[in-house]
Amino acid sequence: MLRSPVIIALDWDAFYCSVEEHFNPELKKIAFAVKQKGIICTCNYVARALGVKKLQLLVDAVKQFPDLVIVNGEDLSRYRDASKELWYFAREMVWGGKVERLGFDELFLDVTDMIDFNIALLDDLHVPPASSHPVSTFFFRMSKEDPSVGFSCPVSSVAGNMAAGSLPGDFEGDNLRLVLGSHLCHYIRSQILDIKGYTSSGGVSINKTLAKMAGSSHKPNQQTVLFPEFAQDFLDTYDIGRIPWIGHKSKSLILDAIYKGTDSVNHTMEGARDATVFNVRHLASKQLFVNILGQSSGDKLWNLLHGVDQTAVQPTSDMPTQISIEDTFKSLTDLIEVHNVLRRLTYSLLDRMYIDLMDSNGDWLGHPQTARLSTRPRSTGYYGPRISRSESLPSIVFSSSHSRDYIVDYLVDRCWMPLFSKLIGDAKIFDVVLLNVAVVNIEKAPTKSSDITSFFGKKRYTDDNELDVVHRAESPVTKRAKVVGEYADLEVAHFNFLGEDDEDVIFEEDSYDEPCVVCGQRMISFALEAHMRFHELGD
Repeated sequence: MLRSPVIIALDWDAFYCSVEEHFNPELKKIAFAVKQKGIICTCNYVARALGVKKLQLLVDAVKQFPDLVIVNGEDLSRYRDASKELWYFAREMVWGGKVERLGFDELFLDVTDMIDFNIALLDDLHVPPASSHPVSTFFFRMSKEDPSVGFSCPVSSVAGNMAAGSLPGDFEGDNLRLVLGSHLCHYIRSQILDIKGYTSSGGVSINKTLAKMAGSSHKPNQQTVLFPEFAQDFLDTYDIGRIPWIGHKSKSLILDAIYKGTDSVNHTMEGARDATVFNVRHLASKQLFVNILGQSSGDKLWNLLHGVDQTAVQPTSDMPTQISIEDTFKSLTDLIEVHNVLRRLTYSLLDRMYIDLMDSNGDWLGHPQTARLSTRPRSTGYYGPRISRSESLPSIVFSSSHSRDYIVDYLVDRCWMPLFSKLIGDAKIFDVVLLNVAVVNIEKAPTKSSDITSFFGKKRYTDDNELDVVHRAESPVTKRAKVVGEYADLEVAHFNFLGEDDEDVIFEEDSYDEPCVVCGQRMISFALEAHMRFHELGD
């Protein structure tokens, strides 16, 4: 019989706050919040107990809670470094390094091989068939080679919570595998806490979606297992917008299709439309999903509502595929301001390149081939498509004989500003709400004996059309549309794997989040409407 995978989802608790507390333990005793621009992007659990809300306007939070301590979280370097450190640490405990990093604060661990190996050891114990449970205690081996490396655990009980139902009486197949998975999850979380000092919430199930949903049901510093036989009852109670991959736009399309023909009040007031998984499953069909979302997306989202997710854990590479930095604005209309913003973004981009692409000896591990500048004109709408232009990345970026300031000025004056001119064309007046600088098409660096000039020379004079082909290949969830002579990214489906408790929702490329057009704060899509009401009330 084909056995299901065993997937663990880990989510660092209040990650930005945990990082700040790690460097300043005194913060653990007080209510504090991390701000980015004019928004409380997150707050610690002491503050949450007082009523401080994430995504609250900073001015409102300080007025309501005058003793609230505010920590500036504009610089993401500390959070990025801590995220990478925790990812490396968790990966060392998983055979084959099957760990996928999602944003800053989430990991998916495929521990199927580890469970299979230990299940075989359990089978070798020759437990009498009449026994209601396999064994009362078991030594879970973390190493195939060294039988002394591991931990003892009971196999007649689950470590942590159960998302729904009760402990199954059948300890065969997936049930026993998930029981062992729950104890492995507890061990990994304990190691992370004891050695790295970070608490986490965990979920254990047979696929990524169910594991993530289970882990989100009991937080913070807890874990939850979801057995397949109880998965549908568990999912049916949730709003479809809480299901990973179903974002705000997809949800709206689904509800519009289901409630088509209802009175105008129910049709326009989403709160009057029952959006629970149970209701949507019974009012819709797979064909309806396919009709409104397309074959691939429709099939996928319909299956997710039934707890079916065949998405494999994709081990995250040490080498990023791209590095980008961006900022958003209410309005940007001046070339001098554009120049200043690009200089600031370029300094941050270089810092990230030095961290992510250089080893401890200062040698380059990877070389991006392409520089890309993206923007969003106000004329396309606050949530409209980005437009992008690319060219070969100047090799001076990798020079050790030029200062950082010189490299920044070179990139801004000879790369970003010319690209920006191409983006706005002959327009004498422009108005943009976003600027993003990125290096993409990262390839493994040549050996020290190689000639770096020849390495870049082969692509230095690639024309714009060829670069646009490269750019198109980078965006698996986007289609290309011609907009005023340049390509723009249009969302095919607004998939969103971020939940309301996720921290990494700000300034990160390709996270499918949205910027607030008033204050520039980036956030998960379903939170944007509620956040905008803060501004409306303030006006």
